[in-house]
Amino acid sequence: MYKHLLIVFLILFPVIVFAQADSLKWLPSPPLYYSFIDYEGNYISHSGKLDSVFKKLLKVSTQHKGRVSIVHIGDSHLQADMMTSVVRTGMQDHFGDLGRGLVFPYQLANSNAPRDISVSSNAGTWKSNRLGVDKPVKTGICGFGIHSAKGNCNVKLRLKDIDEQPQTFNKMVFFLGNDSSEYRIDDNKLCRPVVVHSRQGIDTPSLVLECDSMLSGFEMTKSDGSGDFSFYGVSLEKKDTSGVLYHTIGVNGARYDQYLANPLFWNQLRALKGDLFIVSMGTNEAQNLKIDETKMAKIVDSMVKSIHKIAPKAAILITTPAGSYFKQKKPNASVQAVSRAMVHYCDENELPCWDLNRITDGANGAVAMKKYKLLGHDLVHYSLLGYQLQGLLLVNALADSYNSYVRKHPPIPVKSKPKVVIEYVEKPKKTHR
Repeated sequence: MYKHLLIVFLILFPVIVFAQADSLKWLPSPPLYYSFIDYEGNYISHSGKLDSVFKKLLKVSTQHKGRVSIVHIGDSHLQADMMTSVVRTGMQDHFGDLGRGLVFPYQLANSNAPRDISVSSNAGTWKSNRLGVDKPVKTGICGFGIHSAKGNCNVKLRLKDIDEQPQTFNKMVFFLGNDSSEYRIDDNKLCRPVVVHSRQGIDTPSLVLECDSMLSGFEMTKSDGSGDFSFYGVSLEKKDTSGVLYHTIGVNGARYDQYLANPLFWNQLRALKGDLFIVSMGTNEAQNLKIDETKMAKIVDSMVKSIHKIAPKAAILITTPAGSYFKQKKPNASVQAVSRAMVHYCDENELPCWDLNRITDGANGAVAMKKYKLLGHDLVHYSLLGYQLQGLLLVNALADSYNSYVRKHPPIPVKSKPKVVIEYVEKPKKTHR
């Protein structure tokens, strides 16, 4: 009898394993259909190099333990968070929401901001700067920096509701000037203002504040009476939970070489403890119509080495830019050259690559995107619908690679000791006749 049961178990074991893997599938919303998109070719090459990230995500999914930090670095296509918000939502809906992640008060730097961030200040005009611009104000982890010399000035930042659901956090990781100053943090959800002191040291966040209340915003005031308030960004997180923390770093006009030339950016970036770095640039490099593909590959290599210097165990995913126009006249052929250089470099070094340029049909795709109003008025940036399409394509490519990993590495069920149940049966009483 037992031999027959063993044979049945061995026959059914693969079915049980695959059924378990199927139950763990990550199935994000599919993108809208357009004839020029290569949906079957929407994959990540060399995705096996992402296994370390998928292993952590699987643990989060099955055991509800652990935190996965993803850092997405790019140019103006990322700054407004229209594409990355789709990826962040897709990941957090499945694996758990660890918060909004890294944000910056772009409005105080007179730049465009994500739609879910509201910002104000009592300081009036702040001095500001962004990556690649020669100004006295330093730029830090967000590729931006603001500075005020006004005493007791503040930064008020609030996250707006998404689909009538509040965005909340109970941990704030601030990146400020490299000094030791007194700051007051206040919010109507806090019982009383909290006074904290920043710490010196460029390799660490300036200060970290955890609280018991779930907040949607904060007011930060430099309360020691002095000026010199420098603000580079804040990560808004949820403590004591598991899931995904997705940080977006996007700067208008940014190129690879501009990030590489900023030491403060790299010193602060290590504090995010990224498990996966996604790098999405190339549009601004392609404004050079005589781009050298060999030099382009070398600068991608420098970026990869710089990331591994601050995060040796992190995985890296390179993405190519979708097609766009040059001076609104015709599709920019240099975008194809930049993309070829990236793909060639990734193939030579077995580095994960998501070739959005190929998936969206390159120069022909740029014409189609213009036709379907997926490109913006300048024919370089994209409409909201265009960015949402890109975000859904990326999250589905990530999901396909993750699901493949799960099928190859199904989680082993945690063995539990069998419960021993002792039944006490009362003896029947003897009856006297």
